[in-house]
Amino acid sequence: MAYFAMNMKQYLYRLWQWVYKGIPVQKINAAISTIDASQVLCGKKILITGGSKGIGYQIAKRYIAEGAEVVIVGRNEETLSRTAQELGCQYIAYDLTNIQDLPSLIKQSADLLGGLNGLVNNAGVCNIDDGFLKVTENSYDEQFTLNVKSPFFLTQAFVQYCVDHNVESASIVFITSERGLYPDDAPYGMTKAAIGNIVAGIARRFALKGIHCNAIAPGVTADTMNHPELHDDAYLKGSVGKRYIMPDELAEVAVFLMSDASKCISGEIIPCNQANHYK
Repeated sequence: MAYFAMNMKQYLYRLWQWVYKGIPVQKINAAISTIDASQVLCGKKILITGGSKGIGYQIAKRYIAEGAEVVIVGRNEETLSRTAQELGCQYIAYDLTNIQDLPSLIKQSADLLGGLNGLVNNAGVCNIDDGFLKVTENSYDEQFTLNVKSPFFLTQAFVQYCVDHNVESASIVFITSERGLYPDDAPYGMTKAAIGNIVAGIARRFALKGIHCNAIAPGVTADTMNHPELHDDAYLKGSVGKRYIMPDELAEVAVFLMSDASKCISGEIIPCNQANHYK
């Protein structure tokens, strides 16, 4: 999940263009490859936050194709129900900012699936803050609550479940952003940097409990959160790969990190941005 900064003047100008010319449609071409489903996630019972659209949707779809049982979580019950019916999975309508009841969410998910051994922290929010001096307290709090506080305590509840139920092997995947890989004074980038620390800490503390924890850090992704059709090509011109990242690509990485084949990898942030953070 990534972020594209746009100041207010640019935003208003773009809005004026849409009113008179219509919202542009951007065609995205990318040569990507996917691996044929091989049921590598059989026996996995996985909770995915923000699983009804965008990156979370593609991860849920790929996990199910690989034999996993999945429950998707989000706020909009209508969207969740439609997606769950399409994918053939369970769903729970839940506001992830309700921190106190997160242990109940884990229990409900485990009850639906008959157990739980996988968690994908995908849900998040990215506000367009018009520079460091214009960040408001409300925007700051909103991003830190959903991007850091909520996944922290949801993961805490998940790990506690695994410990209490003697789960032999469990996997946690965070979806973060390339914005957490380099200096950033915007709250969104700060929240993603914080996730990197959480991932490393969990990996070290619970290695002997059979829990491995990693994160995927995409560049700007062509999904419903980023709306690439609403941006000009400034990001593409400045990026190494000159293209957006596709949710399907990220889902392939997420399959590997959730599978038993990746047990030796833990505490890592996997950049999926064609080395854009090295520029």
